[in-house]
Amino acid sequence: MNKTLKKSLVMVFSVFMVVAIVMSCGCIGGNTAPTTNLDSANTSGDADQNKGAETTKNAEFITVTDMAGRTVEVPTEINRIIGLGCSLREIVYLDSEDKVIAIEMRESVKAKSDDDKFPCGTELPYLAANPELIDLPVAGKAGANYNYEAILKMNPDIIFIGNNKDAAEDLQSKLNIPVVVVYTAAIGSEGQNKKFEDSLRLMGKILDKEERANEVLDKMEEYKNDLKSRVSKATVHPTVYVAGRAYNGAHGITTTDPRWPPFEFLGANNVAYNVSKISEGKEVSKEQVVAWNPEYIFVSEASMNEVTADLAKPEFQGLNAVKNGKVYKVLPYCWYAFNKDTAIANAYYVGKVLYPEQFADINPEEKADEIYTFFDGGVAYEEIANRMGGYGKLEA
Repeated sequence: MNKTLKKSLVMVFSVFMVVAIVMSCGCIGGNTAPTTNLDSANTSGDADQNKGAETTKNAEFITVTDMAGRTVEVPTEINRIIGLGCSLREIVYLDSEDKVIAIEMRESVKAKSDDDKFPCGTELPYLAANPELIDLPVAGKAGANYNYEAILKMNPDIIFIGNNKDAAEDLQSKLNIPVVVVYTAAIGSEGQNKKFEDSLRLMGKILDKEERANEVLDKMEEYKNDLKSRVSKATVHPTVYVAGRAYNGAHGITTTDPRWPPFEFLGANNVAYNVSKISEGKEVSKEQVVAWNPEYIFVSEASMNEVTADLAKPEFQGLNAVKNGKVYKVLPYCWYAFNKDTAIANAYYVGKVLYPEQFADINPEEKADEIYTFFDGGVAYEEIANRMGGYGKLEA
């Protein structure tokens, strides 16, 4: 529930189309690291004239530099938020969902047809844990078709948008509402992790949730350290492969992620590791998958139908993982952008499969809900598993 309703003049504009770059998982674009200038207050609308002015408790605005390098004036008091470009997830991580006043079209979908290769809201942890958000008004689609007139009537104090500078410029110029570009893309590589950390701290600064942002990042490090410590006690490291890594929808067995975060957290022996230096959806040849011949295959449940169909083909029946019954299902990490909580939960499940002795005390389902409760404020595993399938072996 929103705590404060602020009155303002509503300007009427025509509805415009925003043509945005929609990449990995439907919400990815270019970014630069942020800075914040909390020693500057700007109440006149001219950031350059007020640069260096001292901020007081009564200042109405602060000036920040967003993840696209844009200088944006944002209010010091924020009670009405819209998160576009898959940025609602990070708003929830920062315990600010009570101020959200609208969501995106995909997030509002409660059920979908069997042939729909894109997510619905109840498959996403931050919405499964906060189902009341699914009934909020729709502000538009991720990356395009924003409802400008409706957004104006909603009168948000701020709009966050993931990875899209052009859309941010368009929205801000037409709505005269602060629009801040944030990073909602992948984690996995050192550079990607740094962008996520910088972005979350930027959002924490804007939303007066700096302490919570640090708690989230510290908790992620705590989980990573625990995973590494467990694996360090193992002596055998089997070869692994993730199949059906979603991006712009579902894919088959030849789509993988060279730096899939669960493997990265575990230091697992990913056969596709050298295909790319970042976490991304990458298509490889069927001949390459056969040549790699991984001992274990983990299948994203976003692409279950596609991968299952591929595994029935003769060329994949001879894979060691298939012959030995070592094909396992995992929850989608890349599903309407990137579920960092699910990446950690998946790492504990994968660890349990690969290193049962070192993860003997872990119940993957309970661990997942511990993680979701911390990040999202409530349990989510059962709801997602009911939709997607949940952890377990993929029976051929």
